Amino acid sequence: MPFQLKSEIVTVLRCTNCGRILRRDSTIIVKTCCVNSSPWVFCGKECYRQFMMRWIRNQDALRSGGKLRITF
Repeated sequence: MPFQLKSEIVTVLRCTNCGRILRRDSTIIVKTCCVNSSPWVFCGKECYRQFMMRWIRNQDALRSGGKLRITF
């Protein structure tokens, strides 16, 4: 399950999910067990919610042997 990181320094300029330019007040940084290199950075709660829905669906599909959705 992804967990949120508390970080004041954001080195990424765009949202990982939608590509919007980040603002310091609404940035959400998340680390998952699947992404080893760097954390995911989101512009707000809506992008994070969309990512979580896809991520959980993929985790369930991976366990059951179903089809993965790779459109991150």
